[in-house]
Amino acid sequence: MAEIIDRTPMGLIDGLCDRIRKALVSYWYKAEQHDDGDNEDYHEPFVHAQYLPVTKTAEDGRLKSKDYPLVRVMVTTGSITDLSEVKNGSEINIQIYFGGYDEDADRQGWRLPMAMLWSVLIDLLANTIIGAYKLDTPIKWSALETKEPPYYAAAIESVWRGAPPAIEIPVGIVDLPGKESTEKITAADTSGKPENQEAAKE
Repeated sequence: MAEIIDRTPMGLIDGLCDRIRKALVSYWYKAEQHDDGDNEDYHEPFVHAQYLPVTKTAEDGRLKSKDYPLVRVMVTTGSITDLSEVKNGSEINIQIYFGGYDEDADRQGWRLPMAMLWSVLIDLLANTIIGAYKLDTPIKWSALETKEPPYYAAAIESVWRGAPPAIEIPVGIVDLPGKESTEKITAADTSGKPENQEAAKE
């Protein structure tokens, strides 16, 4: 049985988050842990899909710096430019934000998000395929200006292309939020022809 690939924007986001975690963990400094409890408060970057979670930042005694460094992977827009059986007829635009925290007075904290950005960019260019999509150009990156040091940020704008959704139907199991049951959709023929799609529904 062929492997079912999640061809949705959510699947692309999740695949990107996994790739980014692995790319950053591979070189990230490891915090030292000591038996006397004098442990470093240092961790690998948090990677979030679409939105940042509600944290305990507002609690007394908790510093917002504990939520950094972080990466936020967002789907923004998409378009379909070709309905025929071509692999590049569908486009999904993804923005990746990198956030860092540094209290040093020299304000060189911008280097941290830029280092994360560059490491992720190198990883994505080495293998441009994630799930059913391929990284395309243009790829834009920027060191974002911040008015609130010690918080610093950088961003990548990326374009991912795949087949139009009508062609992509091997569909496995689709979870519908708010539904008690899970809808199962199968396609005997995924050629995209109307008669084949109708047959798959029967």
